Amino acid sequence: MNGSRQCKGSWARPLLLALAGSVAAGTGTAALAQQAYPTKPVSVIVTFPPGAATDTFARLAARRMTELMGQQVVVMNRDGAGGIIGTNLVAKAAPDGYTLLWGTSGPMTIAAAWMDKLPYDVANDFAPIGVFTTIPFFLVIHPSLPVKNVKELVALAKAQPGKLNYASGGVGGISHFAAELFKVLTKTNIIHVPYRGTAIFETELVGGQVEMAFVSPTVAQRNVNNGRLKALAATGEKRSAVFPDVPTMKEAGVSNYQFIQWYGLLGPAKLPPALISQLNAALMKSLDDPEVKKRVAIEGGTIAANTPEQFAAAYKAELAQYDKTIKAAGLKVE
Repeated sequence: MNGSRQCKGSWARPLLLALAGSVAAGTGTAALAQQAYPTKPVSVIVTFPPGAATDTFARLAARRMTELMGQQVVVMNRDGAGGIIGTNLVAKAAPDGYTLLWGTSGPMTIAAAWMDKLPYDVANDFAPIGVFTTIPFFLVIHPSLPVKNVKELVALAKAQPGKLNYASGGVGGISHFAAELFKVLTKTNIIHVPYRGTAIFETELVGGQVEMAFVSPTVAQRNVNNGRLKALAATGEKRSAVFPDVPTMKEAGVSNYQFIQWYGLLGPAKLPPALISQLNAALMKSLDDPEVKKRVAIEGGTIAANTPEQFAAAYKAELAQYDKTIKAAGLKVE
């Protein structure tokens, strides 16, 4: 079996040990933990192109963390393969605190749950530091599609199986999973059109080359308010303050549908606990900034301050939940 499948039952143990345990005396990482940190710029890898919500939130956090830590925190976009390329880069990086991951559900918990092979092991290759925010997604359509709500969309898709299409940011990514879950729960046949990131498919969606997609509040706001796209439903448990008149998916008639995206900071495995604590403190302190709170709210996010241990536990629970959902639905990466 491969690493991503082996970790399902026991992968939480090394994560929690990495967060709570000490590094053996005499090792390089132990010595590093005693040194001043940071002494040079810190790179935060964003696994999607500029313009997506992942990039927006990372830059918000990095700007404030730069002020708090006294060294530049630099966001670097390394997109491709639904976020897997950039995630793998951090998995293979030295655990010195200078290469970190702005992680999201897609290339972490979702990809690990439904892909047979990944170049990294979600159980053993990362050290959770803290969650910054969570957001719902929105089901949006091009205005040329002759439907007014989710029920009409489902009816149209069933009347014309295989004719409608949806865009995603890449095979195995979060927008792909969100749409495939919708298809399974509504028993519809809608064709997948993958792109290399949300910012790329956004142009095609607005132009009418694709007909629907599940997008972040950031993408929805800049296209729904001016009529270029139409929002049919939000994927969270409650309506979003971004579009309070848009029903949740449950309110729209898909009773079992709920989906939330998280954004947080992780490091490579064996990152010294002292550095994890220092980075968590800076990340959490950034959330106290009034301007950060304002921007997070504008972007449709909800502040999700927590400890590394809480992040690790939630990470474990989400992976188990998605693994169960994917197996029950019979979803497979194309």
